[in-house]
Amino acid sequence: MVGLAEGGPDRGNLAYAHRMTAWIEVLKALTTGPELPIRGTIREVRPDGYTEGFAGGASSGPSPMLVVTGDGCRVWRHGNRLRVERVDGRLTFVTDGIQAWDFTADSERPRTGPPDRVHYLGSNQFLLQRRSAADWSGDDFTTPTGPVEETEFADRECWTVELAPPPHKPYPLRIWVDTASGQMLGYRSEHAGQGAQFVDLVVGEDFDDGLFGWDGPVYTPEEYQRRLKDQHLTVQREHAAWFSEAVTASPIGTRVPVDFTPDSFPFRDPETGAFDAFNHDTLLSRRPRSEDGWTPNWGPLHYVWSTPDWDWAAGGINLDLDDEAIRLLQRSLHPEEPVDRQRKIDPPGRGRTK
Repeated sequence: MVGLAEGGPDRGNLAYAHRMTAWIEVLKALTTGPELPIRGTIREVRPDGYTEGFAGGASSGPSPMLVVTGDGCRVWRHGNRLRVERVDGRLTFVTDGIQAWDFTADSERPRTGPPDRVHYLGSNQFLLQRRSAADWSGDDFTTPTGPVEETEFADRECWTVELAPPPHKPYPLRIWVDTASGQMLGYRSEHAGQGAQFVDLVVGEDFDDGLFGWDGPVYTPEEYQRRLKDQHLTVQREHAAWFSEAVTASPIGTRVPVDFTPDSFPFRDPETGAFDAFNHDTLLSRRPRSEDGWTPNWGPLHYVWSTPDWDWAAGGINLDLDDEAIRLLQRSLHPEEPVDRQRKIDPPGRGRTK
């Protein structure tokens, strides 16, 4: 109920009620508006030097399909049917609302699965799909800061409104919504100079059903998981072969005994021979020898030392090494080479003593 001040209406409250009524109309169009066919190109607006990243969440079962749009991608959408192409015309993603096809890894043989395994990522995701009513119930750009205005955008009649940021974000967001279809036409953080919008937008034309399907070869979810596993094993074998050639092919152990033979290489430089490697229990790294030596930023207790050509580092993930263990490790890695600048480093805050 709109409050009334003594002696007459409260104009501020009446204006607020009018503004919120207009926003409710926009919100209804955004969530349940008429499903008119649309096609267009998404163009991004970014300040110079801007790069965007995103982090995927955990998901049980087969890995989800991740749909990420880029600048210049072309979009066809009608209801829950969607087609996305790269700027060069290659397919990225297709769904007919019953089945989905993801062409990200293989443009000739997509992975397939149900649409409920699809995750839309990146800041352009809401130009591809409608946010549900539940999505608009939180505080993440869901509350107008001012009135809803009528304007023209992307050659379409639309509403525009500025939305307040959540507590952890600095700037508000302006959106433009097509009045006929309820399609979000664009968004922009005017303070940051960042956003995206549809260009060359066409609403209401007929689409061939073939746009939203695929009748070629596919990877089933099970086949795709096997493919990922095979690729991972191939990379592991390549890294292990490189380590055998560049460092040592002999098993690496100490008297504990501790197996230092790595099975993962988050970093390696074939040109310099530098690498970071680890297995379930140990860490092992080296860099070309420098004047001041090299110390990694590791949490576990670790040792650093140098040989004539290299700066080395080794540590235990769930165990503490000692001087004798490091001497045995050094004999495996570089027998007969002199060692200098050796130090034992026990980072503070581990809750252990040296």
